Amino acid sequence: MRIHHHVSIILFLAIAGAIGLAVSVGLMLGSIERAARAAGRSAEQYSHVETVVANGRELAATVESLTIGSSRDAYRALERDLQRSTITLARLRNNGLLPVTAQVDEAMVVLQTLTRQERRLAERGTAGEPAAAELSQFREGVSNYVTRLETMRMIALDTAGSLDLELSMRRRYMMLIVGVICILYLAVIDRVRHWTTRRLIHPVQTLARAAMRAMENEGTFRGLEQDSTDELDTLARVLASFVDTLKTRVRERTAEVEQQKANLEREMVVRRHAEDQLRHAAFHDKLTGLCNRDLLLDRLERCMERARRHPEYKFAVLFLDVDRFKEVNDSLGHFVGDQLLVAIAERLQECLRGTDTLSCVDSNTVARIGGDEFVVLLDGIAEREDASVVAERVQLSLAEPFRLQGHEVFTTASIGIAFNEPGCDKADYLLRDADTAMYYAKAAGKARHEVFNTQMHAEAKSRLQFHNDLKRAVDNEDFDIHFQPIISLSTGGICGCEALARWEHPDRGMVDPVEFIAHAEETGVIVKLGHWILHRACRQLKEWRDDGVIDAAVTMSINVSKRQVAERGFVDDVRKTLREFSLDGSSLNIEITESVIMDNPDSIAEVLKQLKELGVEIHMDDFGTGYSSLNYLHRFPLDVLKIDRAFLGTKSLENEYADVVQTVVALAHTLNMQVIVEGVETEQHLQKLLALNCDFAQGFYFSKPLTEADARELLASKPTWLKHAA
Repeated sequence: MRIHHHVSIILFLAIAGAIGLAVSVGLMLGSIERAARAAGRSAEQYSHVETVVANGRELAATVESLTIGSSRDAYRALERDLQRSTITLARLRNNGLLPVTAQVDEAMVVLQTLTRQERRLAERGTAGEPAAAELSQFREGVSNYVTRLETMRMIALDTAGSLDLELSMRRRYMMLIVGVICILYLAVIDRVRHWTTRRLIHPVQTLARAAMRAMENEGTFRGLEQDSTDELDTLARVLASFVDTLKTRVRERTAEVEQQKANLEREMVVRRHAEDQLRHAAFHDKLTGLCNRDLLLDRLERCMERARRHPEYKFAVLFLDVDRFKEVNDSLGHFVGDQLLVAIAERLQECLRGTDTLSCVDSNTVARIGGDEFVVLLDGIAEREDASVVAERVQLSLAEPFRLQGHEVFTTASIGIAFNEPGCDKADYLLRDADTAMYYAKAAGKARHEVFNTQMHAEAKSRLQFHNDLKRAVDNEDFDIHFQPIISLSTGGICGCEALARWEHPDRGMVDPVEFIAHAEETGVIVKLGHWILHRACRQLKEWRDDGVIDAAVTMSINVSKRQVAERGFVDDVRKTLREFSLDGSSLNIEITESVIMDNPDSIAEVLKQLKELGVEIHMDDFGTGYSSLNYLHRFPLDVLKIDRAFLGTKSLENEYADVVQTVVALAHTLNMQVIVEGVETEQHLQKLLALNCDFAQGFYFSKPLTEADARELLASKPTWLKHAA
């Protein structure tokens, strides 16, 4: 037999069983529906009976309250109750659904009799005739009527209960019959399942087991010998072919897997090697191969943990910064600079291999933590002096020349030393302390070492606090501008003013400009401070001109730092400020120092050229204290040389100092430049400068730096000083 014949039989049995179950359920549901309608009608009739009984009780209550002397209104109320009872009873009789029709008719007859009696009572009562016997008889009739109504209510209640019970019984019968039918249906389905399993599924399972045995034993697959069908025979032949193909594929796949396994093993070796390289790169400096900051901090933490367990254990940190490394980069290039760092790393490692009193030489660490900064960790030292011994050895080693790319390079290092102290419990803090000591060594003249102490830390914190206060003051513009006049030695009058920033610290009072300008240069806030000074100075110049305090010939001078000049938008800032206050470029003088030019002469030359195109004059400040290169005087578009106040010191322009000033004045005039001399404090200074043919002067002899109000008053008075020099 074919498989689809089996499926057809199963489908037929399922449909027949479903139809039989549906017909049985439909018949039983119809019977239950009829019983439910009868129960509903019974409940409705019982509700009507309850209404009739309630009216009868109200009628009885009205009659009980009736007396011989009742008024006509009382009889009218009694008449209304009788009418209402008659109406409700008539509705109940007309319904015709209650099995107590005879009781309804009897009650109707009694009610009609009571109606006639009520009329006679009403007539006699209104005529004033006593009717006690008739009233008593009427009350008995009403009581008989109510009794009949109660009997009807009980019959209606029994009938409704019987119908509800019948409905409940029919539901139980339905549930029982449906349950029996379902059990029989399930039993038939189970038998069909068993037959199907035996005829269809069991041969398929046998076929699958035979195929598995053929796969496992490498034998020949055979088909079914019994319980077979046409479809199963076809399946057996296809499966035999599939098993043969699968065996071939398995052998091929096994060979591929073996090859992939070998490839994976090779890849694992390569990956393990790459991971080792990545791990090494993560904790070592790429250029020198030394430990980096992360590995150094890890080893420092281990040393600190060991020191906590063993109080007698000592270790030290040496923080090295290569002196003048930037000069090597700028002059010989970054490639040579990198080679220098590699050579320094090798010498540092050699220094730790020397013989000394170190107890754990092999565990010492040399690390490069960035740029030209190196750290040496001396893990376990016998005495604190051992760290100084190593530092001196490093200094001697680095003092030897380095030969790089045909160049002989000399360098030194500034070294800060910090030891593990009881209060220092973090690796970062120890590095910070060694770094602080290194800065002290660099400030003390470089090529030396310093040992950290708590005073250094306090000063570093104070310096940090000062930096923070300075930045906050710049952000909040907590500065004042003082103005010092510049005197023309040809007219004796004021030809310009120099704008000077002043800062009154909330705790320290007035701060020396040299101090806070140096800190501003170091932290970079000088750019923002310089912009503010430029803006305030130009605004003040504009206000003085508009108020008629000065004429258009009086100029304003401001000092700019090398960081300001290096800013990409410096010239644009000057241009926008001049345009904002409607000032010509000739109204502004920019003062720069020789160090600004020396740091980056090519880029500075372009900036000065652009400023000159705006009409701004360029003054070289503090001339004579730096390089004073004649090449730069000729190369850059300078307008004025400003001679430093050092030449007006104790010598009072005598001997060689007077010769220097005279030479500078002559040189400037030869180059079409003018000269301003700072620090004029006495009449003698002024007379000497007039004799030397100087152009301008500036100093306390004329005026100290003034607030805006005092400067306005001085400018408005139009003072002159040439008469004092006569």
